[in-house]
Amino acid sequence: MDSTGISFTALFTGQVWYESGISNRFFTSPKGRLLYKTLRPFDRLADSIIGITLHDMLIQRHQIMDHRIDGLIKTQGVSQILEIACGYSPRGYTLSRKYPDLKYVEADLPHMAERKRALLQANHGFGPDHQVVGCDVFEFGAPYGLDYVMEEVLDPDRPTILVTEGLVNYFHLDDISQVWQRLAQLGRVYPKAWYITDLVYNFGIHLIPGAVAAGSKMLSLATRANVNLHFNNRDEIQRGFLECGFTDVQIHRPEDFVNHLPIPMGKSKSVVRVVESQIHAP
Repeated sequence: MDSTGISFTALFTGQVWYESGISNRFFTSPKGRLLYKTLRPFDRLADSIIGITLHDMLIQRHQIMDHRIDGLIKTQGVSQILEIACGYSPRGYTLSRKYPDLKYVEADLPHMAERKRALLQANHGFGPDHQVVGCDVFEFGAPYGLDYVMEEVLDPDRPTILVTEGLVNYFHLDDISQVWQRLAQLGRVYPKAWYITDLVYNFGIHLIPGAVAAGSKMLSLATRANVNLHFNNRDEIQRGFLECGFTDVQIHRPEDFVNHLPIPMGKSKSVVRVVESQIHAP
């Protein structure tokens, strides 16, 4: 499994977060700004095919995930977060300042983790208990295996959230399901644990024939990676996560938060879903 190609999206997504006022400028770069401008035609194409732009989809998922994470910290005593495939996400930078007692670990492929670590160091971006480590979710053992990172870096006595944002749809369902199964198994050591992720469901069931192929091709071109649409509806999403070992699977839609969060909405219903699942100790 070669997972190195998806890091291209970190530059574009980081720029989108900054342009939307939810990130810091030091997470951007001239290349990211160029990509942001270059991909505007793809956004117009997305708007014409599925009724929403890629820009808005990225903001929808990020705001909902932030909202739910913040809620779990406040109501469930979460004191530890592992954000896998973190890219240029501002979440660790923001939350480690908002909650000084929070242990925040960012993880990504080694070269991306090195970049992120250097940026945070150069801009005084590390919080009190905040670190960046190399990790490949498809590897096992030291030094970058998911099992090794979770066992060596995280505290098994803390209520914990595991986060992946913008990762799921870049892999075939069989491959990403293996990651979900490992997260559900590894997460059982914590007194309380949750897994929060996002996905784009198979919007083709709501479009004219052929539109789904054009829409997924557009997303693939924009991200320079294959985009896989795994589920057709809410029931399939829930069943897929339950079969991987998660419990109490909640599926959040952007439409559910329009009265609570400044979420951008398109001309049609959003194809973004945020999945929040619990991991119960055996």
